[in-house]
Amino acid sequence: MTTPTPELAPDYYLDNFQRLINHALKWYQDLLNAEESEWVSRFNDLTRGQQCLLVRLFSRKGLWFRSDKLDYEEIKDIPATLFELDKLGFISINPEVSNQSLAHNLLTKPETLALFPDLNKRLSKLELIASLSDDGFQKYSSLNFDVVYLNAGEMIDLLLALFFANTHQDLTQFVLDDLGLHQYEKYQLSKERRFFHSREQVDTLLSLSAVAKAYQQGDRKSIEHLDSVAQSFPSPISHPYVERRRQHLINDLARDFERLAAFDVALKWFQQSALAPSRERQARIFDKLDRIEDFERLVAEMLGNPLDESEYEVAVKLEQRLRRKQGQKVPRSAKPRCHEYHIELDLSQQRVELATKDYFESLGWEVYYSENVLLNALFGLTFWEAIFAPIEGAFINQYQYKPLDLYHHDFKDKRSVLLEEGFSIIRSQRHDVIIDRLHQKNGINNPFVFWGGLNEELIKLALKHVSPDTLIELFEVQLRDLKLYRNGMPDLIAFKDGEYRWIEVKGPGDKLQDNQWRWIKRFNELDVPFSVCYVAQFSH
Repeated sequence: MTTPTPELAPDYYLDNFQRLINHALKWYQDLLNAEESEWVSRFNDLTRGQQCLLVRLFSRKGLWFRSDKLDYEEIKDIPATLFELDKLGFISINPEVSNQSLAHNLLTKPETLALFPDLNKRLSKLELIASLSDDGFQKYSSLNFDVVYLNAGEMIDLLLALFFANTHQDLTQFVLDDLGLHQYEKYQLSKERRFFHSREQVDTLLSLSAVAKAYQQGDRKSIEHLDSVAQSFPSPISHPYVERRRQHLINDLARDFERLAAFDVALKWFQQSALAPSRERQARIFDKLDRIEDFERLVAEMLGNPLDESEYEVAVKLEQRLRRKQGQKVPRSAKPRCHEYHIELDLSQQRVELATKDYFESLGWEVYYSENVLLNALFGLTFWEAIFAPIEGAFINQYQYKPLDLYHHDFKDKRSVLLEEGFSIIRSQRHDVIIDRLHQKNGINNPFVFWGGLNEELIKLALKHVSPDTLIELFEVQLRDLKLYRNGMPDLIAFKDGEYRWIEVKGPGDKLQDNQWRWIKRFNELDVPFSVCYVAQFSH
């Protein structure tokens, strides 16, 4: 029996917006400037209908609107409410606007041609807009609607950033939660709750969001575009999470410069980031430029003090390349060996993994197409308490599916006691704890648990067949690098006669990837039953 979807009040969105305001006033009032504080105070003095229409505008895309497109049942007299909001300065009705801006934001192509009949009808809308003069629009009397401009449109970005501490969650997050579509663990929020400690930190996050948007929307194969983005980059900031985001964006920008062979510029930007793959990319650029001493220095740094396991693996490969460039003979690293199946199947009716699943089931195996779902789910269920532990600063609002420090180097050390409790559950084979969590936490967001692909019988079979020692060793592998080891797992897991086997399926022309070789190496070290099944198309 499915749970009925809750019905939202017609003006549900106003209560959600008010939560943003209340949070800003409670935790960050000292970070609001005089104009922002005044705006909040004036908003709170509006009638409910005025507030509703204003929030409706904030919830829509852009700052320009047509009065004939505003239709909300819960707002009784929209024209009168617009007039009142205009008088109070929250919006502007029929303000100064250029011909180009009006056409770009509010007009269809036929409407543009009707207003400006001298334009060439054969042009696309973008070409029509470009051919318009940038003069102020003078024909309001020719429109059958009022032009509405939302003043202080940046307030919604500020309030959202203060609440969520990021720029990708918005008001829809509340709706998804209210409808029960996104469920979050009831973790303990940070005692301080202040993610930001200065207005500079807030402004840097907002600036990064604007830069990232401009960067993504422009032509990333254009040096001119990349130079423009680079010039608008905010300075380094003394806030670990905001600075990490800034450096991630630096890596993206520098990588694009590298792809365009602007190596000096790429190096300059990569050198401003301490995050992977900055050192790898610098080393590869030094390699291309035959700057052998710099290449050698950087590889030595990566080998001696790697940021994570992934960077170490890259450094090993780069060292081999360096030695070859120096004239040394370096044998190529042998790939791990593993058991293989070579079979022919009819692949015309279904994808190769499912066809292979059917094949092994015909041999008496009970087979599940679980790929990365199974081990991650076992990890997430076993260490649920550790993942959502009340570590100061890990959770700053009630809409996080993971702690802020999940992929940080000290995640494991901060939760050592709770992680050991998880290991103890496996060691003592208290499978009931895992199964109980499977039921009690069903649907609650967890970075390792994909509920849509989970099967209780699969969880039980895995706990029954995979020895506690092996499961603990697999979890320890994951904890070495939680991001690196969350993918690359085999496609299938099969059970028969008390035994189990993981099976990676490779169709015609498909090869094992680096993340799969990584797991194969770990499986060999731990003596985990594993095979690669190479499937060819059955030939009649």
